[in-house]
Amino acid sequence: MEGLTSAQAKEALLQFGPNLLPQKQTISVFKILLTQVQNPLAYLLFGAIMLSFFVGDLVDGFLITAILVLNICLGFWQEYKASKELEALRRFEVGFARVIRDGKQIEIPFSEIVPGDLVILEAGVKVPADGQITEGYSLQINESVLTGESLPVVKSNGDEIFFGTTVASGRGKFKVLQTGVKTKFGRIALTLSSVEDEETPLEKALMNLSRGVGIGAVVVAGVIFVLRIIQGFEASEMLLMSIALMVAAVPEGLPAVVTIILSLGVRKMYQQKALVRKMIAVESLGAATVICTDKTGTLTKNEMRVKEVKSVKGMDERLMKCAILCNSANLVLKEDGGSFDILGDSTEGALLLWAKDKKIDIDLVRSEGKLIDEVPFSLQTRKMSTVWEQDGEKVTYTKGAPEVILASLKMPEKDRESWDQEYQEMAKKGLRVLAFLKDDNLLGLVGIADEIREEVKDAIRLTKQAGIKVVMVTGDNELTAKAVGEEIGLLNVGDEVLTGKQLEELSDEDLQDQIGKIRIFARITPEQKFRIVKTYQSLGEVVAVTGDGVNDALALKQAEVGVSMGKIGTDVSREASDIVLLDDNFATLVTAVEQGKLIYSNILKVVKFLMAGNLSEILLIGLAVVLGLPTPLLPTQILWINFVTDGLPALALGFDNPSKNIMKVPPRSNSNILGLSMVSYIIFAGSIISIACLAAFYITYSLHGLESARVTAFTTLVVLQMILPFIIRRHHSIFSNKKLLGSVVFVLIMQLLIITLPVLRQLFKI
Repeated sequence: MEGLTSAQAKEALLQFGPNLLPQKQTISVFKILLTQVQNPLAYLLFGAIMLSFFVGDLVDGFLITAILVLNICLGFWQEYKASKELEALRRFEVGFARVIRDGKQIEIPFSEIVPGDLVILEAGVKVPADGQITEGYSLQINESVLTGESLPVVKSNGDEIFFGTTVASGRGKFKVLQTGVKTKFGRIALTLSSVEDEETPLEKALMNLSRGVGIGAVVVAGVIFVLRIIQGFEASEMLLMSIALMVAAVPEGLPAVVTIILSLGVRKMYQQKALVRKMIAVESLGAATVICTDKTGTLTKNEMRVKEVKSVKGMDERLMKCAILCNSANLVLKEDGGSFDILGDSTEGALLLWAKDKKIDIDLVRSEGKLIDEVPFSLQTRKMSTVWEQDGEKVTYTKGAPEVILASLKMPEKDRESWDQEYQEMAKKGLRVLAFLKDDNLLGLVGIADEIREEVKDAIRLTKQAGIKVVMVTGDNELTAKAVGEEIGLLNVGDEVLTGKQLEELSDEDLQDQIGKIRIFARITPEQKFRIVKTYQSLGEVVAVTGDGVNDALALKQAEVGVSMGKIGTDVSREASDIVLLDDNFATLVTAVEQGKLIYSNILKVVKFLMAGNLSEILLIGLAVVLGLPTPLLPTQILWINFVTDGLPALALGFDNPSKNIMKVPPRSNSNILGLSMVSYIIFAGSIISIACLAAFYITYSLHGLESARVTAFTTLVVLQMILPFIIRRHHSIFSNKKLLGSVVFVLIMQLLIITLPVLRQLFKI
């Protein structure tokens, strides 16, 4: 069975539609608009408007109405922008599958799969549609996503297979019968598409902060109202002022601004080849203290090529044949016609490229026999075997780790030691070494090299500078891993290498004692990787871990930040991860860490700016009340200040570029957004601004009377609040954030117009 032709696939796609699950319902424009009106702050402003008209103050009534409309428009734009960004982010992640079209293997997006397609299955991939097995070798499918049963199910020819399940082990092919919403998973997904997204801890903390400040604002405004009534001020005027003060105290723009900062930051990460699947990862990245990274494809280019061959005398051809037949990868000629894409494992692809270089016809070699059985490679056995029948004779071909293969052979000890020495010498050169067998006879060794990524050395240096420990966790042998570690600058004097065998002999307490010195874990199984992550966490470390295999899901789920590979990673590892590196590059992960730090840093700047500004308004009014002075600001002036600070300047502050020192800042130690230093900064900045405004008000009041004093306090407060962002971002030049500079200039021009134009002077009672 050779699958569909391109013409048949095109016709089926038109008939059945794309293989897509129902999309999450997007929030309508009307609903976003409605949420701007249906909130306590809007209700307070509505109350202020009604009160103004009731007491006959038409100017205040119309001005507060205008400010309310502006607030609704700004809030609507922020939430609409945020929802569109998040919607766009959901479309970034696209799955791919290997299918047979026109008799050849090609890779296509899940969405292009149609009924009748013949799909290739291998360990770790997600099943892209419902169908029926046509060919299977030791095939086991994890159906827990549908059944809840954690144990994989053995599948053989004729058995059903379902979209969303994953291949636990083995390989095979299946014919697609149903796609999209007609699949079993698709029908379930129809009921899930309306489920709301869960808020991240940061978003929850900010909502709680806004709620707490709101309650505090109501209490403070109530106390000020009562004190003013006792002091003999008019009740209606003080009620209006108290409402305005409550509105001003609450940073209602904060959640929307933060959502935009997060979503645009995540979008920027995507442009830098890091796809964030779960927003919480952005928060955790800035706190990461340890990165457990794979070697192959992450620290190296994953462009595996055969560099050295040591064959048993007279076995050259048989070694080459074993490399082709004990192999589940395929080569596809690129459009340029001069090179090949590897479909499948890169190491196995390297063996096929070696055969191509030697002018061997791979398809001819495979067509001369029939594949009878296959035992796929596993990290437990560290080998792969295939059984082929040719000319009535069955032959078993095996390839795997030299220490496993050599230990299993019956040969003179002298010969074993000689081959072991050959393997050790090849490994010391940084080669990945494979041993090959035909039945129980050794054919030779093949050394495969993978070039180091040039950018990794700088990335390692940056992480050390940022106080982040980088640890290599690899399935390769310790000699190869050490050679790579030394080349990239991972190993320093005193750093140690630990093998999986040595790890097994350590108790949890011993591992905790020694883990601080270890920079490379070699010959590690996924279960051991999971244990390593848990050990770091038991010592209080925040761990980011990379993984690409089906069995890496344990470690990826356990880590605070699970990072999977976009190219060589399995669907299982991607589903378990928080971030997908689209280029499989360690340097991209470090860039993502930097971006995560920047996003969190910018959010803290916005919180400082809004909270300090709001506190300054409360303190200014509160101090005037305590001192028995007239109210320095009128309700409309308070509302205007609140509108301009919660608007464009706050949003623009969130778009700051990273400072030169951002990767010198150690990982933050806690997730509490209102830590002692933050609270101290807010209180200090808010107090300085309020005292300066009160002093300006009092001096002007003494010399020129109340109206001039209010103009002075009003303008001083706006100017000082517009200076505050530049003080908060003191490590940047004034011109480095043009959005912020432009928004501040705009606010100051508006303030100048308010105090000079007669119409605006009348509106704001100047």
